[in-house]
Amino acid sequence: MSNNLYIITAPSGAGKTTLIKRVLEYAQEYNKKVSLSISHTTRAPRDGEEHGIDYFFVSEKEFKENIKKGEYIEHATVHGNYYGTPKSQIDNDLNKDLKILLEIDWQGALQIMDHYPEAESIFISPPSVDELRIRLMERGLDSEDVINRRIAGAQIEMDKSSHFKHQITNISLDIATKNLLNIMFRENHG
Repeated sequence: MSNNLYIITAPSGAGKTTLIKRVLEYAQEYNKKVSLSISHTTRAPRDGEEHGIDYFFVSEKEFKENIKKGEYIEHATVHGNYYGTPKSQIDNDLNKDLKILLEIDWQGALQIMDHYPEAESIFISPPSVDELRIRLMERGLDSEDVINRRIAGAQIEMDKSSHFKHQITNISLDIATKNLLNIMFRENHG
């Protein structure tokens, strides 16, 4: 049943959030049973993000209490903030026979693949580091210092792509979306 779990990882700015939104729109339009796993994070919401929709925004104290209680199947510190995936949410959705999208960093992805080895793991790459820098700058969300840290992290992340069953290079959003939909909705993952 955990082959209905789709672990999606990408460096910041590679387009994973946009691709996931497109998959969710497709699922809604064609009445496909797809759920987005919502992670907990201690980072502040970005403009337009909503609690319970994009993330569950929690305090560092609450996050650490959840770790002690064993509530996360994985958790990691990314760019100075905590992120974690509640195990109960994944298991509940798998029991409902939903296809579950899990947007997560590479560290958490590797931890989850240990728990769910049948899961489909997908790494989204930008066409190049230079293109990634342009995308991050055009997004206008981060300072130059943060962008430089994200680029350095992206180079490390892209070295981990070989651990994933599928790799998609996001040169074109339309083609990358079709590739992701093909992985999710083809009959046999063989």
